[in-house]
Formats: sequence, C-alpha cells, structure tokens
Amino acid sequence: MRLLLLPSPLLLLLPLLLLLPGPAQRASAIDRSQCLAPLGMESGAIADEDISASSSFDSGNVGPQNGRVRTERHGGAWCPKQQATMEPKEWLEVDLRQVHLVTATETQGRFGNGEGQEFAEAYMLEYWRPRLGKWIRYRDHSGKEVLKGNTNTYLESKQELEPAIWASRLRFLPYSFHRRTVCMRVELYGCRWTDGVVSYSMPQGDKRGAGWEFFDATYDGHWDGELRRGLGQLTDGRVAPDTFRAGHYTAADRGQGWVGWRNDTRGGQPVEIKFEFDKVREFNAVHIFCNNQFTRDVQVFSEANVLFSVGGKIYEGEPITFTYMEDRIFENSRNITIKLHHRVGRFVKLRLHFANRWIMISEVSFDSVIAHGNFSEEVLPAQDAPAQDVFIERDQQHAGGRPVSTATEEEHTYLAVIVGVLMAVVLLLAAAIYVIVSRHRQRKCFASPLAAKWALASAPGSACGTPGASPDKAASCGGGGGGGSCGGREAATLDPLLVASDYQEPYHAVKYAPYYSYSSVPFDVDGVSEKGFASHSESGPDYAVPDTGLRPPPTPPAISLSDDVGSIFSRGSRTLSRAKKSPDRPGALAALRRRLQQTALPEFPRHRLRMLSRLADGAFGTVYVAEADGIPEYGSSATLGKRLVAVKFLPTASTEQQRQDFLRDVRILGALEDANLARVLGLSTREEPLGVVLEYLEHGDLTQFLRAHQLAGDAAHSTHNTLSFSCLLYMACQIASGMRYLETLNFVHRDLATRNCLVGEGYHVKVCDFGTDNELYAADYYKVDGANGIPVRWMAWESVCQGQYTTKSDVWSFGVTLWEVLTLARRRPLEPLSDAQVLEALARLQQRDEADEAGCGGGGDDDADVDAPLPLGAPACCTKDVLRLLHECRRRHAARRPAFREIHLFLQRKTLGYAPGIFS
Repeated sequence: MRLLLLPSPLLLLLPLLLLLPGPAQRASAIDRSQCLAPLGMESGAIADEDISASSSFDSGNVGPQNGRVRTERHGGAWCPKQQATMEPKEWLEVDLRQVHLVTATETQGRFGNGEGQEFAEAYMLEYWRPRLGKWIRYRDHSGKEVLKGNTNTYLESKQELEPAIWASRLRFLPYSFHRRTVCMRVELYGCRWTDGVVSYSMPQGDKRGAGWEFFDATYDGHWDGELRRGLGQLTDGRVAPDTFRAGHYTAADRGQGWVGWRNDTRGGQPVEIKFEFDKVREFNAVHIFCNNQFTRDVQVFSEANVLFSVGGKIYEGEPITFTYMEDRIFENSRNITIKLHHRVGRFVKLRLHFANRWIMISEVSFDSVIAHGNFSEEVLPAQDAPAQDVFIERDQQHAGGRPVSTATEEEHTYLAVIVGVLMAVVLLLAAAIYVIVSRHRQRKCFASPLAAKWALASAPGSACGTPGASPDKAASCGGGGGGGSCGGREAATLDPLLVASDYQEPYHAVKYAPYYSYSSVPFDVDGVSEKGFASHSESGPDYAVPDTGLRPPPTPPAISLSDDVGSIFSRGSRTLSRAKKSPDRPGALAALRRRLQQTALPEFPRHRLRMLSRLADGAFGTVYVAEADGIPEYGSSATLGKRLVAVKFLPTASTEQQRQDFLRDVRILGALEDANLARVLGLSTREEPLGVVLEYLEHGDLTQFLRAHQLAGDAAHSTHNTLSFSCLLYMACQIASGMRYLETLNFVHRDLATRNCLVGEGYHVKVCDFGTDNELYAADYYKVDGANGIPVRWMAWESVCQGQYTTKSDVWSFGVTLWEVLTLARRRPLEPLSDAQVLEALARLQQRDEADEAGCGGGGDDDADVDAPLPLGAPACCTKDVLRLLHECRRRHAARRPAFREIHLFLQRKTLGYAPGIFS
C-alpha cells in the first residue's frame, strides 16, 4: 500500500501547522508530566512479599518490609547487615510485577521516634525488565551512577531521574564515601508502561565532526555492533530542540538531542529500525519526530517503508510506503504521522530513506491496541530461501509483472501561489493569536483590590508606595493591569483553562462555600456528580481543582534542619528558582481525585438542625452555629448523637446557575480530607434555601478561646484557664499541618488568622474561614470606598500591592497568626500603626523589591531588616528559635520564606512528646 501526497488545502497548510508549538509537534504518546504518581511503597499498594533485600540486621525489626518512606513500623526502616562503602554490595529490591516508567526515587533514613541515627548519604540504582534479562546499573545524563541521598534521619530526599527508567524490578544500593551503618526507607514515582514497546533495535548513530556524537546514548540494551533488545531516546517521551546546534551532543548531553545517521557511511542504504511489542497489536499510526535543518544537510526522510510481522523473522505482505514532499522553506522540526490502516503484528520495521546527507530523529511512537484473535508466526516458502526478511523491492516487482502503485513527484508550478497563500494565512493566524493572548492576559489580571483606590487609602495618596501617583497608575501597579476587583473576595469567574504562571493567582471560585481559595486548572470529573448530587447537571463543564502537571509557585530549596532553628530558614538560596514539587503532592492529588469519584455527601434533613446563633453574614450567604441531631461523622456512617455544626445557606434569590455552582463548590470542599481542616459533613437541598453542614468545634474560634485564657506561670490567675507555651506551639503546629495539606494541593487560603481557626476538646484545632464575615472582627478588614474589606495586617505585601496570592503569601499570614497565638490574641498585629500606615509600610517593601530587581537595592534581605517596616513585638513567652521562625515567615522575598512542610516539621519537633492534659 502506498500513500500519495496530493494537492489539497490541508496540505498547503501543513508546513505552517508544523511551525506552531503545541501537542501536534510531540511524537510521543507518553505524557511525562502525568507520570509522577507514587507507586505504592508508602501507601502499601506494593505488598510486603514484593520487597526483598540482600540481608537485614534483624529481619523482623528492620527487615525490607519496613523500608517504606514516611512510615514508622517496628524498627522504622530497612537496615542491612554490612556497612555501606564505595563498593556497594547490599541492596533493597522492589518488584513492581509489570514494566513501569520510573521517573523519580525518594529515600529517607531511620528516624525511629527520634532514636534513629542511620541514613544513606548516597545510593546507586539497578533495574531489570524481562526483555533485558540482566540487571543494569543506572546512569544519569551526565554518566554519574551515584545519586544524592539524605542529610539527616527524618527529611526525605527526592531525585528526578533523567533519563527515566523502564523497569519491572528496581534495587537501591546504599553508597558511602566512608564506611558507615545505614538504614533506608524508599518510594518510587512513575506510571505503568502502556505503550506496548518492549525494545527496539537499530544501528547506532554516527559522529559529525570532532566531538559531535548523535548517538542514542541512553539506550540500555546491548551495544555489540548495533543496538539490540533495549529502550532509549526514541521512546523516552522527550523531543529535541529545533536546531541541533543549540548544544553539542556529546556524552555530557545524553538524551538531550537527536539520533542521527549519515548517508555516505551506509552506502546509500536506508536506516532500519525494528520495534518489538509485548503482544500482537493492531496499528493505526506511527509518529516520527524529525529534524529538517536542510541548510545543515539534514532533511526529513524522502520515503518510509513500514513492514509488519508476528514472529519477527519474516515480514510478509506489501509494506506501507509513505513519500514525504520535500520542504526546503521551513527548517523547524516536525512530527511526521503515517497512517497504518489497522495492520497487525508484534514486530514493526521502519525503513527510512535519505533525502539529504543526514537523517535525524528524536522520538517514535505508535497508536495501537491489542489485537484479538489467534495469530501464528510466518513460515518460510517451501523452496530454499535465505532466512531474511521477505521484502520485494520496487524494481523486482516491476520485473515480475506485479502491479504496484507508485508515488508521483509533486508539481511545483504553483509554488509561488502556495507561498503567497501561506504568508497570508501566517498573518491571519498571528493576528488571531495576538487577540487570544490579549484576552487571556485580561482574564489573568488580578490587580490588587486596593490598586484602583490607592489614592484614597493613604495620606500621601501613593500608588503602591509612589507618592503623588495618579489613580490610573495605581490601578496598574499590581503588575496585572485590569480592574481593581480582579483579585477581590467577590471574584467568582472560573476559567478552567487558565495556565499557572510563576505564582498562583487568587481565585475565589468557591464563593458560596465558607473557606479556601485556589488556583484553577482543568480536572475531569465526568460521571462523578451523579454519585454525590442528584441536582448536579451532567452537562455542566468540568470543574477545576489543582493538578501537579503545572508549575508550582516559587519556593526555597529543601534545607536540612538542625537543632539550631536560627539556621533552619536562613541558609536558603539567594536566587529565585522554581522548586520541585512536594513529595506529598502526587499522593494528596490522587487521594483528592479518588474522593471526588467515590464520595457522596449525605443529605441531612433540615428539621434535625436547631439554629443557635448567627455566626457570619456575607455577600454569598449566612452562616449559623447549629445543633445537629444524628449527623454522621466525616467519612463514616457512625453518629454521635447531638453535636455542634456550622450551617451555610445560599441566598433564596440565587439563580439556577448559582445553585449549580454552590453544589459544585461544596463537592470540591467535600473531597478535602485532613484532620486539621473544618470539613463538609452533609447537604440540605430538599428545602429552600440550599444549605451545607460543616464541622464546628466546641470552644468556637481560636481568637476568643485565647483571650479567655492566661499564660501558664502567671500566679495571679487560676490554673483552670491557663495555657502553657508548649500548648500554644501544639495548637500552632496543627494550624501548620492543615496548611501543609492545602499546600500540597496548591490551595491558597488568603485569610489565615486565629479568627479563622476553631478549637475543640483536647486543644484540637481546625482551619476554617468562618471569621471572614463575622461582625465581631469587622475592624480587622480594611475597606476602600465601600468595597469588601481585606485583612491588610495579616497580608503579605505582594498580595496587597500586586494581587499575588500564593502559598508563600499564606506563610506570611501564618507568621502573623503564630504571633497572635503566642500573645493570646490580646493585641492586633502592628497595633501602633493605623491601617493607612500599614499600607504605606507594605508599599515600601514593594519599592525595595523593585529596587532590588533594578540592581540598586543595596543590601538584599538581611536578617536585620526582615520586617523592619512592619515590626511585630516579640511575645513575652517566645524563645529565640520560635522568634526566628516568626521573622522568616515574613521575609520580603517570597522565595525565601519557608514552606508549610518545613514549618510543620519544625513545630512538630518542638512539641515532640507533648500530650495535652486537662490544664495545659
């Protein structure tokens, strides 16, 4: 079968479409950004019998089954008998049963409830899969075998694997530069390998001049003469840049470029690549990502032959022949798709014919499904014939008189007309792209809620700190342009196609629910609604929840904790860099997806709710404290009789769209599952108005609870209403725990304060947002020209001046919240300053940040001036290390603030062994 390129309007646009970036250029069927899930060491999905080791110091206490990251079982880790050296012999093996693409590994030492002292400072990896039949030592792109391990016994260390590994079994080998005792806990990240390719064979690439090696350097099979029985760059899910001159492809750049073959070294013969699959498959198409730098003697192949076989030795049947129209206009790389018309086989052979001196390809992928039926291997003809591929060349076919279809050369008469049409289309598309990008930026514009009214906010009439600026200038100082209400608390527009930028923009998409704001990205929840709500429209758009495929907000690099907390957060990098994703995030997102698919919120009858008091009354509903009789506990069917709950009602005048939004919002919040978050318990939809029932704790909000107590040690007060310093840190640690969970999902709270925390029995604290519209705390929200108030005394400067809300701006708010806890909420933050003076101080921080960016900051972010413009007095009971934490949370540069994961770990260590008593 032969495919001919005939003139058509679509073919005229083909070179232009190849220029446009996007999914059409990617040859691989693998989405590496989604291949990040933990494979089951921590969760237990990998069974104990699938974990083995070369030896164990004590098989029952520190055997291989205990080598699970973030899990404390028995001795707390796997510990081999022999000490680790630079010649590793001990190993911990994980059997995945099936071939997986492993994209990252994670290790941890033995904490042992504070008693463990063993960890691996480095390690090696070995992997095995059936087609290889041998163990392979892993090397990264630079050729290094030793991977960085841990620096202490409690912090995890995650290593992204470049290149990734195709393996069904993987071994960790502890490595040490000096003899030492080690223990390990591990996790693997990746996904099942479903593409079906188990190996490919081909000639190794050629050199081009001195030091230019276009080899398949990451190929893990046999290298004897030609590459056999392995996988490498052609299936790794990554494509090379357009120009191979962007980098010299030597051994130091493995996997980063092209695999190339030179025509004159092959005697004019085509390049032949044979792919082996796991089972007999039915093929729809093959995608080949090719280079076309014709000015460098590189072009797309002139012709490709595709042959199929069940047994792999004989290729019967007429091959599919694809003739490519030469393109000597555009030099960009492109993805060539060849239709395979449901041909069947377990082996596929590609023959690529040269159109110039060089052929360079980066990726090959197939669209296929497993074929059903009985298939037998091909057999040789009865007469003596050489045991080679049966493929009759075109000239032999003509000699034998067999009719075949042939490709005709394209006529070039209308080349000038074609070029003119293409140029016109380019101009039209450029104009369309410009309009789309402009509209997209307008949707992303989240200017400061204060920006448009800044002249009214402070005495000097400054625009984000610039005296005398006009209102127009003030409206644009947030860096996003657009309306001043873009980032306000009433912004309800949900754009599920919004792509994350360097920071996560605020979205009050959950406008009817009582707490949390988050950035939106697409998330498919089709078919889940009917399990949870009968009233949710099945035809509605997919809802948006955070996804790990997007770039996270900038965070400081991981820092080793030490006993001196003063060094915990002060040794961060001086440069703003993108952080790798939290190890907790893939697991948290997977759990959120499962709950969205499985959780059905119970319907709770209205007559079993007894309203006690009004808690808050905002623009999108009223919140009451109520007594619920027989409402189930979260995530179970068990009930505890009567209990306090919070009930939020949707206004009766709401539209049908608002009702649907309300139900979707509640459904998202109902999937959140953390012991330190106020969670959704049920719905009340059978009567008007619609209501949602949420957790509420016995002692109410944390601000009032703290004000009703005294600090332990004050002899003037009874011990019945005192709180110790350890108890205060214990409550703060729980707040950090709830925020750490939100951080793993990239949720942004935007209003963290003690008024938005609840306290229950045993000093159990949950984060909520009931205090936002509570009249009791109206003075905490600064209003500009009648707009919704914002808590400027708790907000980071970038949120006030630029409308940037991230988990790092929540860290700033946590620093103020921790100060409230340690002062028993007796004073307002920044009490000596008026609201206008607070705004001016925040604006000065922005000016200093802009001066630093311009290169005239003169001094950076030294410890002495971390919060000089916004002084928080040191709490009376605060130790030096906790005071240091207060300062680090409010650093001017967001990237230098700690992550909630680090904050929670620090406070957890500070309260290690603390158990709240009756009087704490």
